[in-house]
Amino acid sequence: RTLKIPRRELKAVMERGSGNKVGNAQEEYHLVFVYGTLKRTFPNAHLLCDAEYVGEFRTCEQYPLVVGGEWFSPYLLDVLGKGENVTGEVYRVNTKTLRELDVLENVGVNYTRKVIEVRNLDDESVISEVYAYLKCNYTHELLEKEFMSDYQDRRYVPRSERPAVREARRVRTLAEENRIAAQNS
Repeated sequence: RTLKIPRRELKAVMERGSGNKVGNAQEEYHLVFVYGTLKRTFPNAHLLCDAEYVGEFRTCEQYPLVVGGEWFSPYLLDVLGKGENVTGEVYRVNTKTLRELDVLENVGVNYTRKVIEVRNLDDESVISEVYAYLKCNYTHELLEKEFMSDYQDRRYVPRSERPAVREARRVRTLAEENRIAAQNS
């Protein structure tokens, strides 16, 4: 027998013990499924430092999870029924963190945030509805790549280490040094 927990019933569980009040209202929390660089030990995990780790889960439906692009980014393509049941982690996040994740994933341009169903690996009878970031603008080339069920690739290049970002930082630093030198002369 499968226990399916609808999102509306999960709200009470998610608000448990928050103690964070915004005015007179309780802070709202959301469940988010992460499958790539946001997982523990990966480069973007720091964005979830204030989130509560819920556990390991697997998608109930199959999706193509691939690595692509010059920065070796993991992509969960928005193609239901093709690929693998993908393993990842679920976190309980506040609205502020959810918005930060939306910015990282460039929601509305590169990704869409959708509600999907995932199954708890510790208790497969528990199914939860969670948010997941699905790649919405992809090339057919990505669909030809090898599909993964669990992202473990370590080649990803964080934005802060990409050449254009490093160059922009170097230019800002030089401009600041020049400004300071001009003030001191």
